[in-house]
Amino acid sequence: MGWFGRKQDDRHDEPAPTLVVLAQRALAERGMETTVEVPAGEQARLVGTDGRVFLLENLAAQVHGETPDVQADMVAEHFDRMIQAYSEPAPEELGADELRQRIRLRILPDPSADGGTGLGAGPSDPTDLDYARPFAPGLVLGLCVDYPTMVSTLSGPTLPRLALGIDELFAFGQLGTDDEPVDEHAEIAPGVFIVEGESLFVASKAVNLPALFGAAGFGTVFAIPHRHLLLAVPIRDESSITSVQMLAGLVVQVLTDGEHGLPGGVLSPLLYFSRNGRVSAVSGFDDETGAMRIEVDERFQEALEQAAAAS
Repeated sequence: MGWFGRKQDDRHDEPAPTLVVLAQRALAERGMETTVEVPAGEQARLVGTDGRVFLLENLAAQVHGETPDVQADMVAEHFDRMIQAYSEPAPEELGADELRQRIRLRILPDPSADGGTGLGAGPSDPTDLDYARPFAPGLVLGLCVDYPTMVSTLSGPTLPRLALGIDELFAFGQLGTDDEPVDEHAEIAPGVFIVEGESLFVASKAVNLPALFGAAGFGTVFAIPHRHLLLAVPIRDESSITSVQMLAGLVVQVLTDGEHGLPGGVLSPLLYFSRNGRVSAVSGFDDETGAMRIEVDERFQEALEQAAAAS
């Protein structure tokens, strides 16, 4: 089933409602009339009479593969939570202490350009991220407020009205993301580690890799295919290059997993190398075959040679 397409219900000859129809119906039942907009090159979205925009990409990933009845229930629950979230105070209404508790640092696709990675611009999102700080090719660091029922990405114009300055927001956002719970943190193959969980900030833990894996003097290769998953290989010795090759294979599996999909869409399809606070991309894709290839730059090569010599 295309996430925005139609699927035949085995019990009926009539086609199942599309996600757009389900979403529009659920909102109408809750007193919110909407119209459908399809910006050029983007997925359909709903726009309320008050100008509120309802993006559907994340919801599409959640309902993908479910039966029509389950999809309808999931859509209804989604908008129930969203409407409940409207009663939450706006970020600028939060006091300094509450903001320190709720702020989170989050890795996001760079909305301005692909940075030469082939990622393309970030997903359609009206949030102004002009304050975002660079993290890696194609990725930036943004700020979110974590409410009980939703996560709100802060926009640039909001920041001057908040109870904390931007440097303090980023500092406490990092602490908050570091403290986010994970469901699994394990070595799944020799030298290859997985960190995953329901939190929207699991992948963003890549900003502080030592908090997860301890000091890695030769650096760490990592991947963040989607927001709930972080895969990593701390460079330890000469066998680490084999672990990196296994990591690349795992990333390809995740990216092509049609059964489970990619919650929230692809965050990044690349491998990255982090050492001494600097992050660079160390993979690419073959123009003809589309196969992933590992690209060993000077920094990565130096780390591999130093690790081999020390082992």
